[in-house]
Formats: sequence, structure tokens, C-alpha cells
Amino acid sequence: MLSQIQKLFLIILFLLSFNSCGSQSKLDSGTYIPVDNGSSDPIENTPSEEFSSEEKDFLYNLFITDYYWAEYTPQPFDSSPYLEPKNMIDALKYSPLDRWSFVFTIDNYNSFNRQTTFGFGFDTSYDIIGNLIVVYIDIDSPAENAGIKRGDIINTINGEVATEELFSSIQDERGKVGVFGITRSGESITVAVAVQSYSYKVSEGKIVKTIDGEDVGYLYLKSFTENATDEMEPIFTKFKQSNIKKMVIDLRYNGGGSLNTAAILLDKLVKNKDNQVQFTTIWNSSYSVNNESSLFEADDNSLDLEQVIFLVTGNSASASELVINSLSASYLGIDVVLVGSTTHGKPVGMSGVIYEDNVYYIINFAVANGDGFSDYFNGLYVNCPVADDLTHELGDTNESMLKEALHYIDNGSC
Repeated sequence: MLSQIQKLFLIILFLLSFNSCGSQSKLDSGTYIPVDNGSSDPIENTPSEEFSSEEKDFLYNLFITDYYWAEYTPQPFDSSPYLEPKNMIDALKYSPLDRWSFVFTIDNYNSFNRQTTFGFGFDTSYDIIGNLIVVYIDIDSPAENAGIKRGDIINTINGEVATEELFSSIQDERGKVGVFGITRSGESITVAVAVQSYSYKVSEGKIVKTIDGEDVGYLYLKSFTENATDEMEPIFTKFKQSNIKKMVIDLRYNGGGSLNTAAILLDKLVKNKDNQVQFTTIWNSSYSVNNESSLFEADDNSLDLEQVIFLVTGNSASASELVINSLSASYLGIDVVLVGSTTHGKPVGMSGVIYEDNVYYIINFAVANGDGFSDYFNGLYVNCPVADDLTHELGDTNESMLKEALHYIDNGSC
């Protein structure tokens, strides 16, 4: 179970400042910040200050003007019963499709952008027999430094039977030490981790080989943060030097991120398509002046790829889906293959707008690829269904999803 701060790892920050087509921002009764924020698991971080009538009017105005589904906003609307922004957003949003519009604080927004947070630095889930198991570990986190590994079965926490509720409650206490009784590969060990503030990385990359001996670039990307572009540069330098033609991009836990970062990644995956459309944002009819396309612009590390295989799950959302959809455009001529399970299904985004200490994220636009396709609210379907394999580290060629991707590269089929 994620703490409120850890849920920031799933935030979807679609930046509207396009790398190749200028920037887009605006000022109204509040200040728009150049982000689109949403999540496959939205934060329920309702600000504690009084929800004033002025702020209610401001929020309602967002829904009747630049909300993507503004035509469905109830008019008139009585805002007086609502004591907090979240409840009012839930009452106003177009519930048949909108699963994402929400509010959180500027402090949390800043923490995500800086890739800083606090906690242990890993997440857990229950396996099919009820064991609490480590799903992933943040790169450079206290947990990674202490030796926690993906697939560790947590039996006890500070001497008590391990549950997600206990895990969550402890890591919300800054400075608290968690002593974890763990089973790893049949052996019992104890690992102690302190809850602390830390900075984390969101990407790792390396070259792996298929069974037939072909070199393949492997990129793990956890979030499309602004800093991810700097992290990825040396990875793609290595890929470029090795003349990589095929890649596996691991987005299985990537809830999304910056449009600018997504555009830069797309530039690195495509060569010789400068000035052709990567993706287009499409606003409601009253705000169509904001419609804008991001264009391909190769850089020194752009690869001339023949095939890209994406590792995905239901946690792969928004900017992750945008990259997949954009790369699937017919005129690019790249073989795009999905391994894992159906993605989240968020072909829409939002720009964040500040009102005092709060940041409102209301769906503003749909995102289409160069072929004009944007209707994947049910998710993007996989070519090769494969379950997430918690018994191996991410990037291990014996891990089921990556193993299947490498098999596909060798054989052209699942």
C-alpha cells in the first residue's frame, strides 16, 4: 500500500512545454503551471485550509470553460454543500470517462518534480498465497542501500506480522526504523531501514543479449520526470555507440510524466523523421486555439530503430501510453510490440492551475498520435500476455516479461 507521498511516484505530469514546438501557458484568475498531472492512482491529498466560496467559484469556472468535457458540467451547480475540493471535483467531473481530475498541494508537486520524497523507498503487494512481497525498489533509495530486493517476502515488521497497513503506517513516520524479517530464496534474513528523505533516480539502462546473441538496448523508466532526460542521456550514448537497432523499454510501473520528457524520448527512438508529428493535444471546441503538435527532432543520440518492445501492465499510464501510441504511427515504420498486460487507458491530460496553495488538475485535452488515433480509454492491448515476475530483478534476462521480449526479437512471435 502506498503512502500519500509514495503515491507521487504514480503522478502523471504531462508538461505542455513542447521540446520541438515552443511552449504553451496561460494566466487566468489563477496561475497555470506548465504541467499536466494525473494518475492511475490519484492522490487524495485534500488541502487542510478552508475551502472558500471564491475558490469554489474558481474551480467551477475551470469545469465550465477549459475542462475537456465542459459540455457535461452541470449548470447551474450549488457548491455550498462541499467542504473540500476533492468532493466538489468528484461531483463535477464527467464520471463515465474521467477517472483522474483531482487536487493536491504545491509542496507535493515540487517534491515530485525534484525527485525527492521520504519513506523506505520500496513498495509491496500480496502474492497469490497472501505473502507480503516487495514489488519494486526506488533507485538510490534507503531500501536499495540497505539491501532490500525485489521479490523479498516480508514476514514481520518490527516483530509484528507484516501487513500493508502496518508497512504504510510505519513509513509515514519520519525517522522511524523498520526491521524487516524477510525470506529470500528460502533463507531467512533481517534488514533494517530508516524512514528518511531521499532523492531517487527513475531510469536505468544496459545492453542485453538475446539467446541468438543479438545486442538489444534495455531501458527501465519509472517516471517521465523532468530530470529523466538528463538521466537517459548517457544510456542512449551507449546505445548509439553500440549501434543498437532493437530496444526493450520497461514501463511496467510507469504512471506517466512530462510531455517534454516523452517528446525527448521519442526523439531518441526515431531518426530521419524530423518535423513529422509525434503527437497532438486536442482541447475542447471552445479552446481549440490551444491544439498543438509536438514534432520529431533528432539529436546526437537518436537511434535508427527497427523494433521496440514495451513491457507494460495496468500501471503503465498516460505519458507511457502516449510514447507507445506515438511510436505506433504507421508512417514511422517501426515494429512496436507490447509484452505484459493491458495498459491503464489514459489518452487525456491536464494542465495544472494554482489557486493559492493548491494545484488543480482538471482534464483539458486528448492526445492523438500522427495517425490521429487517441481512443484507448480501455488501454493498449498486448501482443504477448505475460504476468509480472517478482522472482527476478528488473532487467534480469530470466525475468518472464523481458525473457519473452527477447524471445520475440529472436523468433518474431510470442
